[in-house]
Amino acid sequence: MNQAPRHSVKGAHVAVGLGLLIPGWVVLWATTAFLNPLAFLLLWTGAALLMWSAHRDYPGVRRHLTLAAISVPIWWYFEAINSRTANWEYLGRDRYDDIEFAILASLAFATVVPALVAATAMVNRLTLDLLPETPTQPGSRRMAIWLVALGIVTGAATLVLPDVFYPLVWIAPFLLIDGLVILGGGNSIVSELSQGARRRASVVGAAGLVCGGLWEFWNFWSFPKWTYDIPVLDYVPVFEMPILGYGGYVPFAWSVLQLVALVDIAAKKWAPTGDTP
Repeated sequence: MNQAPRHSVKGAHVAVGLGLLIPGWVVLWATTAFLNPLAFLLLWTGAALLMWSAHRDYPGVRRHLTLAAISVPIWWYFEAINSRTANWEYLGRDRYDDIEFAILASLAFATVVPALVAATAMVNRLTLDLLPETPTQPGSRRMAIWLVALGIVTGAATLVLPDVFYPLVWIAPFLLIDGLVILGGGNSIVSELSQGARRRASVVGAAGLVCGGLWEFWNFWSFPKWTYDIPVLDYVPVFEMPILGYGGYVPFAWSVLQLVALVDIAAKKWAPTGDTP
């Protein structure tokens, strides 16, 4: 059976990506329409397609939708934690009732994980010659238990003393998830770092910073938009985010990619065919 040339398929993905990103960007900045969150959805779906295209082929609609489905509850988790820490708020939230906000916000939140996975693939491709792969041993069960325990303790600390421990909002989930990945038989970022293997941590962290910079850039002139209230460290803003706040995008990206890995591990173990989505 004849197949379309690889470059033509990639070109189609680039065209679709630009066809979504550019109109979404224009609408997001040029209007204050009620449905502007849908422009955010278009913008970031297009951005993800372009970043995937810089790596290789698009992974497919099914995989993209799976990542989007993972994405929605992840960000609602952080919204729930923010109800305690109060580090960000949405200007324009009062235009929507609770159901409208939940629907439109969920559509926007669905873009987070696909964007980070696509950015990781892109950064990995662009840095192949910069950081070598280092063989590592799997993390031990003892390490896994310690990571899970630290994740629980640090997560609790953010809720008990949010004004002091709010930076742990981004670290606690990573520790917990990374430990669970070890228990599931996957590769731990903490274990890799402890053995001197920095490539994956660096690639995923860089992808987090790429997405973080773009999130803040596109948010700055949009409406609705988010703003920050960060104790002590709230200085030298780059767009709306204080400069030190960008550091949180690194462990956040680690959390997201390890959660995707954990879902894939579970899918392999429990799916009747053993295939991942």
